[in-house]
Amino acid sequence: MSGILERIKLWGLATTYGLLVLLHIIRQCYRKGVGKVFHWKQWERPAILDDPSFGTHGFLTLKDVRIHYVASGPEDKPLMLFVHGFPEFWYSWRHQIREFQKDYRVVAIDMRGYGESSKPSGIENYTVTKLVSDLQQIIPALGYKSCVLVAHDWGGAVAWAFARFNPTLVDKLIVMNVPPSPVFSKVLPTNKYQQKKSWYMFFFQLPFLPELNFKLDDFSLFDELFVSERNSDISKDAKKAAENIVPYKYVFSQPGALTPPINYYRALFRTTRGTYDLDYQMPVLLIWGCKDTALDIALPDAVEKETTKIEVKRIPDASHFVQVDAPEEVNKLMREWLNKQKK
Repeated sequence: MSGILERIKLWGLATTYGLLVLLHIIRQCYRKGVGKVFHWKQWERPAILDDPSFGTHGFLTLKDVRIHYVASGPEDKPLMLFVHGFPEFWYSWRHQIREFQKDYRVVAIDMRGYGESSKPSGIENYTVTKLVSDLQQIIPALGYKSCVLVAHDWGGAVAWAFARFNPTLVDKLIVMNVPPSPVFSKVLPTNKYQQKKSWYMFFFQLPFLPELNFKLDDFSLFDELFVSERNSDISKDAKKAAENIVPYKYVFSQPGALTPPINYYRALFRTTRGTYDLDYQMPVLLIWGCKDTALDIALPDAVEKETTKIEVKRIPDASHFVQVDAPEEVNKLMREWLNKQKK
């Protein structure tokens, strides 16, 4: 009975937020015109994605998907594996790739369903179990026994579970702007701010409308996502905008590119979720941009209260996309923490 009530509540919230989004679309049509709001195109590939300074592009054939990656740095150095979040792809790690490629074999992947990686159909192909399995296969496929794992948002959610159950594959874990699942599950029911910020997770349960919402006004939602107060110069500088936001519009304007990433959220609510504790066997760093509009500042506070095994570092004026919003601070925190682990 409780399961039925939970599903009714889930779809009630999804429908409510869907109606609010529809109301917003109607308002935008009134302000901008229907023709502008319902116009979108397939963006052309920007040259920045083929910049050789990021490394070489390659593919790994796993059990049921093919994973695209960009790799650079000496192959005899330790592996540093980057796993992005939503709605991102390997390019979100551009600042960290250039920073660490001399000291590590740096590899940034497109997770399944993203970018140039395989996009299997069906919500069941985007469970945390499937995503963890991908990481289990990627590390040996790259020729390594373990890695320094660096992850953000959805990539971080997967990394938390992966590192807890596969400690021999992770030497050090760095996660950005996402808490471990047990902490999020504990905070959400009693934190009204997080409940409000989680609205999109419920909205994404609806079919078609979430995908349409991303397409409207020629994918202008990406301008809102990636331009923060800190990086407001991006919106004023056409060249910076082209280099930093157009790549996302290119990737997500490709046919069939939006549904697989949104299916991550659909699978989260419709499949059984595994549980784990916070007894991590490797050093762990959590970096948090405090101006996150999707995840509340109470979450890193809760992580610190739950365990002393996770070191938390905050960047007060950075957004949810902390690695691109505050790259110098993030790189400095990463390097200082990694150097400390060597002593």
